[in-house]
Amino acid sequence: MKPMSSRERFLTALKRQQPDRVPWFESYVHRGLADRIVGRKTDLPPGWRTPPDLYKILCLDTITYNFRPPFYAIMEKNGDVEQLKEGLLKSRDDLKALKEFLPDPENPDFYRGAEELLSFARQNGLAAIAGIRVGLSNTYNSMGYENFSYALYDDPGFIEESMELIGEWCIKVIERVNDLGFDAAYISEDIAFKWGPMFSPEHFRKYMLPHMKKVVDHIAIPRIYHTDGNPLPMLKDLVEELNICAIANLEHGAVDIFQVKEEWGDKICLIGNMDLHYTLTMGTPEETVLEAKEKLEKVGRGGGYVISSSNGLTEYCKAENILALNGAILRYGVYY
Repeated sequence: MKPMSSRERFLTALKRQQPDRVPWFESYVHRGLADRIVGRKTDLPPGWRTPPDLYKILCLDTITYNFRPPFYAIMEKNGDVEQLKEGLLKSRDDLKALKEFLPDPENPDFYRGAEELLSFARQNGLAAIAGIRVGLSNTYNSMGYENFSYALYDDPGFIEESMELIGEWCIKVIERVNDLGFDAAYISEDIAFKWGPMFSPEHFRKYMLPHMKKVVDHIAIPRIYHTDGNPLPMLKDLVEELNICAIANLEHGAVDIFQVKEEWGDKICLIGNMDLHYTLTMGTPEETVLEAKEKLEKVGRGGGYVISSSNGLTEYCKAENILALNGAILRYGVYY
C-alpha cells in the first residue's frame, strides 16, 4: 500500500476503513513529559495541546487545539496542572455571572492560535482536531458534582438552564470552527466513572442528551466523543442521537476494548485504550510493547482503530515507555 500522510491515515480509520498503519492519536501530551522525551524544554503555544517539537520524534498523526470553555470555578494550579477546587455556580442567581465569565466567542483573538496550529498541521501532513465541549461537564464542574447531583432530583431545570447557556456559547464557537478547516471535532464530555455511568441513563436521556444534541447538531465535521470510565450503557445514545463516528478513549480497566470491537467495530471507529494506570506510567518498555502489540493486531484488524492512551499522555508517564509505544506502532501497526 502507498504510504499515507498522517491526515489521510487518521481520516481513513475514522471511516472504519483500513489505512497503511494504525494511526496514533493523543488529545494532549503534557509539556513536562514532552521535555523529557525531547531532552530540553519545549514550547507550548496557547491553545495547543501538544508541544510541536514532539512531532520530530514521535509518529503522532494528529494535533489538537483547545476551544473548550473554562469552568466557572475556583481553580488551583499545581505546576502546569489546574485542578478544580470549588464550583461557583450555586444557584440561578449566578447564571448571569457565568455568562459574563465566558470568553467572547466573537473575538478574533480567540481563534488566532488555531490558525497557527492549522498552518503547522498542513505543513506536516497532520490531522487537525478541534477540542470542544457541548455544555454538560461545564455544568456539573461549575456547580460542583454534589450540588449537581442534588439538583438532578430537586431542580433539574437549573441544570438544563445552565446547559442551555453554555451550549449557546459552544454553538457560536462551533460555527466558527466549521469554517476554519479542522478535520474532526473532539467532544470532551465525561459521563462515566470506571465502574459505570456518572448518572442514571434515564436522567441522561431526559435532562442532558437533548441539550447536547442541540449543540452537536451544529458540528459540520466528523465527531469524536471522549469520556473517561465505562460509558457502554449509553454508547447507543451517543451513536444514534449525537451521530458520532468514533468513541474515545475507552479507558483500560473500565472497558474491554476487544468486546467493544466485536459489538461496535462495524458501526464506529474505536480510539484507545493503552493503560495509563500501570503500563505507560509504572510499567516497563517491554510491557508497553506487549500491550500495544496485542491491541494493534487484534483491535486494529480490518481498520477502524486508532491507538491512544486512555486519556492523554500525562506528566507522570515514563518517557521510555512512550518511545517504546512509538516503536511498537511503527513495527506492529503496519497493514500488509
